[in-house]
Amino acid sequence: MGGPSNDKLRAIHWRLEHERFRFSEEIRLIPRWYITLIVVLYVVALVAVQIANAMKPLFPDLPGGLSALAAAGITTAAAIGIALFLCLFCYVYVDAQRRGMKAILWLLLAILVPDLIGVVIYFLLREPLPLNCPQCGAVGNARFNYCPSCGNNFRPTCPQCKQEARPGDHYCPNCACDLTATKRTGTGEPVISPAPGAPRL
Repeated sequence: MGGPSNDKLRAIHWRLEHERFRFSEEIRLIPRWYITLIVVLYVVALVAVQIANAMKPLFPDLPGGLSALAAAGITTAAAIGIALFLCLFCYVYVDAQRRGMKAILWLLLAILVPDLIGVVIYFLLREPLPLNCPQCGAVGNARFNYCPSCGNNFRPTCPQCKQEARPGDHYCPNCACDLTATKRTGTGEPVISPAPGAPRL
């Protein structure tokens, strides 16, 4: 039986097969102003701790210089941990926006569900990225099998074995079926059907 759960599983499977995670590209999603704000807050916290340490040593058993160094080290370690969490939550929000998801709801889920379980749920269930049609350039939902603007097939498949075939292939790499043998009426494109594992609406 089909249903929303099966559609979601197909979408997840398609995303895992086609999307490539590159940390250097994903980290750029976090806005620069957000990074700058975190750095400014760190500097303010560091100055505040040093002022407090000068007024009343936080580590009275240590000499003045070592006490200030220890206070700075603890502040820096805490700031790094907090900054990582803040950047992770920001990434969830921005990534959910670009995937057409309800960013606020997913951000709240990531923050409120303890032990980062909400973040794990997000990464498992997030929608595939939008597709740019290679034929007309229009942006389409990754769940679509055909471009809504020009009708281009996003996921052509072999009509014989139903396995996905790459655009431009003349023969199926799985069963050697001639993909150009049968043509659509009035077009020069092979008759191909959506892959059985491709996500649908």
